[in-house]
Amino acid sequence: MNVKRKIFAISSPGGHWIQLTRLCAGLEAEHEIVYALPDKLFKPKRDQKIYSVIDVSADDKWKLLPCALQVGYILLKERPQVILSTGAAPGVVAILLGKLLRIRTIWVDSIANVQKISRSGELVKKRADVFLTQWEHLSDAQQILFKGSVL
Repeated sequence: MNVKRKIFAISSPGGHWIQLTRLCAGLEAEHEIVYALPDKLFKPKRDQKIYSVIDVSADDKWKLLPCALQVGYILLKERPQVILSTGAAPGVVAILLGKLLRIRTIWVDSIANVQKISRSGELVKKRADVFLTQWEHLSDAQQILFKGSVL
């Protein structure tokens, strides 16, 4: 019996979510994906688990605690082996909580960040087990890796 590895995939809505779902599309055959996003517009396929979490931004930092409680609940309930995020703030929350729970973490910085690593990425780059950029010139080949782009 082949047990699928569970991946918790979380991002902000919009471009972050588009990139995350494209990444996960290639993983769904081999892994169980549990999704979380701050928007209920995503139409799940049959058998997909999707959680809704509060969105957070630099303008409404007070939402960090409710978001952290929601993400923490999901992580404890689902017990994923890996957390995958394309940003922004909900992904930061998940990566930080994941490290506390000793869950492997992967951050893929958004393709929109052409000149420098995103603010969210800066917060997690030393904490994520794997940190990927979608722009080769932003890679340092040690901590920040380039393996291609999603779009």
